[in-house]
Amino acid sequence: MVTAFLARHEGCKDNSQVTTQPEKATTMNMLKTTIFVSALAGLAGQASAQAINEVGRAEAYQISAAADDDRAPVRTGTDGIARLKMTDEEHTNEQAAVKFSPDGRRALYVHMRTSKINIGTGREAPPVERVQCALSALELKVNAEGRLAVGRPATAQYDIWATSNNGQEYRQCHKPELVVINGGKNVALVANYQPENATNTERWVMGVYDWDMNPVTLKDGNGQTRNIVSIQAKNNDNCSMHQSGSGEVGLPYYDQGGTTRIASWGGCNGNGSDDGWLFATEFKCNNPGAAATECQVKKLYSVSLAQREERSRGSCTVDAADRSYTVCTWTEGNTQPQHEGTWIAAVDLSEGVANNARVLWKDRLSYKTTLQVNGEDREYYSMRAQQMRVMAKQADGSLAPTDEIIFQATLNRGNNVNDRKGGRSDALEMAVIKTSRTGYTFTMPLSVINLASPMLLGTDGTHLSGAPAMFGKGDQLMPGFVQVQGSQTGGLQQDADVRTIGFDPIAKTMLNLGQHSARAPYDRHLYSNYLGDNPGNQGRNYAGCDLVKNPFLDGTGAGTTSASKVQYFTACALTGKAADQPDSAIKPSAYLSIFPTAFSADAPDPQGGYNDNVPGDNTPDNPAPEEPEPFVPGSAAGGCSTGGGSAGGLAALGLGLAALLRRRRK
Repeated sequence: MVTAFLARHEGCKDNSQVTTQPEKATTMNMLKTTIFVSALAGLAGQASAQAINEVGRAEAYQISAAADDDRAPVRTGTDGIARLKMTDEEHTNEQAAVKFSPDGRRALYVHMRTSKINIGTGREAPPVERVQCALSALELKVNAEGRLAVGRPATAQYDIWATSNNGQEYRQCHKPELVVINGGKNVALVANYQPENATNTERWVMGVYDWDMNPVTLKDGNGQTRNIVSIQAKNNDNCSMHQSGSGEVGLPYYDQGGTTRIASWGGCNGNGSDDGWLFATEFKCNNPGAAATECQVKKLYSVSLAQREERSRGSCTVDAADRSYTVCTWTEGNTQPQHEGTWIAAVDLSEGVANNARVLWKDRLSYKTTLQVNGEDREYYSMRAQQMRVMAKQADGSLAPTDEIIFQATLNRGNNVNDRKGGRSDALEMAVIKTSRTGYTFTMPLSVINLASPMLLGTDGTHLSGAPAMFGKGDQLMPGFVQVQGSQTGGLQQDADVRTIGFDPIAKTMLNLGQHSARAPYDRHLYSNYLGDNPGNQGRNYAGCDLVKNPFLDGTGAGTTSASKVQYFTACALTGKAADQPDSAIKPSAYLSIFPTAFSADAPDPQGGYNDNVPGDNTPDNPAPEEPEPFVPGSAAGGCSTGGGSAGGLAALGLGLAALLRRRRK
């Protein structure tokens, strides 16, 4: 019998596999094998005290199972165990992303896929040309157990193939992302594609949809109707790559009257300029204030920020209060791993500014750091830069990004060996940075946190997917972020870990809020690495997360379900091996994890990992900083700032919140 040989990651604190059951079939819903609803260990329909008491527990839903007949090559060893075989251009089900509507009630989910869609129904269909992007429509609901759940809306029961491209090396729809445009009425799908016989990969708008996946007419910058429109392209370079986790763009820098403009990072690697760029793109849709029937897509401009591009994987975000500029972070260097440090820059997004005058300031945040390991000093390079905006609660309960970013980087030592990935990571760097058009200051200084510390125990620093989050109860909220960590070796019986870290704006330090189970598998490496281009050398999986305001929150305190006690949740799109498909030839399935992060004022202690099985406690790993000094553009980064905490009601937040989410001591 062919079985998988996929090792478990021992750092996980809760490896319990999600129990699933098929959704009941109706005349409108025949997706028996495509979408599943999570079930508790107790009897169905028992919205019990247990459900309320575990209000912080993640729930996971299988969006699209792998097809049994979509089989990857395997090799059988002398022990009789069949293992996945490295196979060029085989490809797999991977790189999922999700975006919710502004009201939190609807979502679109996309992933790159080689298996059929709508398995077991009359609309079962394989992709053309081996691999394409599959699109799913989802509706947020409350299930029989009183928990947040997703299902198919009655108006969009079946998945669709969003692309039908014919690409060189089967690069049809790689690194897909969803961008909410037109005031939240439409969603654009963007992805990488290298047309057949073309020399470069470009980033394209693959389509614009409403929340029922109805496509709108797409036009290019010249007004010509197109199936797809190129938005990021450079001569002799492949575009583009960016940070995993929180998506290509979190907030448009302009979104009025049907016109949406976005600023996004694009790492373009090859034999041309080989730079990392800021790309600005415009969507102009008809029917402002309603779902569009036609959208024109236009390239606006691009600005070179990283002149030494290899694996920059940057991100650009904007402050809701001042959208005239964006702040980008990235990793720089022409080596693998990169050895030119992690960087930050601000770019002017105003109309009428000359391209060569758009960079407002630019600086290297971190370069080399000496750590003492086993009694000796060793030199590490700063890489794998990530940023997540500090979020603030608004009067209507929505969340808005502030002028502060949470910055994280990995300290890595080593190089590729024999053209294979190499190096090791022993610590992370973290900081909170207040930005403006004129420069930046450190709200919390750049701090080194060892991966063996209570803050990060169980985290390995490789291919993490970061996203902003909000923690706490009622109005006593703390901003922070989540890091989603998957399995390096396949994900079978291995649920993804969700590391939660809060930022206390009073003490100006990070707080450990625990390690949790996403309750869904996530293969961050194995299948994408073994079955993509250049197998064994390149290829990684991505996860996409979205921070969502829960529309089912009961503000009166009278709610009796778990769903009524959740204020905000993080939804993460993951792909990993299904427990009922252990055969290593069968590829990963697609999942959505709903992870509650903030709760109503009357909610009980959240549990779900916030209190139990937390590695360490909430004691700050770093002391509060000393008095800061502002950064002056062009000077060396260093110091920290007294100038600003988080916006909104965060200035009144006391240290008591740490106790709110403390570890339960036995």
